[in-house]
Amino acid sequence: MRGFSALTEKPWLAMPQGPMQFDPEGGTPSAQIALRFLLMVISIAFILIFVTFLTRSQYPDFQALAGEPWLPFNQSPRLWATTAVLVAASAAMHWAWRSVKTQRPDGVMLGISVGGFLALVFIMAQWTTWNYLVNLGYGVSENPANAYFFLFTGLHALHLFGGVLAVVRVFIRIGRGCSISQVAVAVKACTTYWHYLLALWLLLFFLLTRTPETYAIIAAACGLG
Repeated sequence: MRGFSALTEKPWLAMPQGPMQFDPEGGTPSAQIALRFLLMVISIAFILIFVTFLTRSQYPDFQALAGEPWLPFNQSPRLWATTAVLVAASAAMHWAWRSVKTQRPDGVMLGISVGGFLALVFIMAQWTTWNYLVNLGYGVSENPANAYFFLFTGLHALHLFGGVLAVVRVFIRIGRGCSISQVAVAVKACTTYWHYLLALWLLLFFLLTRTPETYAIIAAACGLG
């Protein structure tokens, strides 16, 4: 039962009500376990979808979104722009965590505010990208590649929005007078989560803008060709 409790705990909400000794490198063991378990579950889910994506990409009706001049992501300034926003969001959250370690409340508030705001900007940018594809005739049901693009980016945006809710909670707690020590665990967890989602997005960006030839090479390397 102790193991189950640790796995179901929400680390970003782990903010004790009473005084807590500040530990710039730690967090409670249960919070660390829960965060690692959460990231492991997300990773496994995306890996399974990656496998189905690579397998499906080897069928004749799969039309990649890049590789030819007329395809929407042969040149991908939209995705580069959203990537830059997410990099900035991750950097802001890292700044918040550094401020926790140096006991600077203003830096923490600024970091999580900017990180959360830029995450919302990223989600809105993704929404405009989805509309852009639909207006070009690349709707969800038009082609398997389109469906996978919406699936991958939609799931990523959903996980990022969940992180934004956690950041809002931290912001509210600080605004109500909680000390840096009381939110240290939550800020560290949110920062780790932001870095993870950035790394995941970079992988998605690479995967979704490749050519059919690249998919064939990757699938063959994974034994899926």
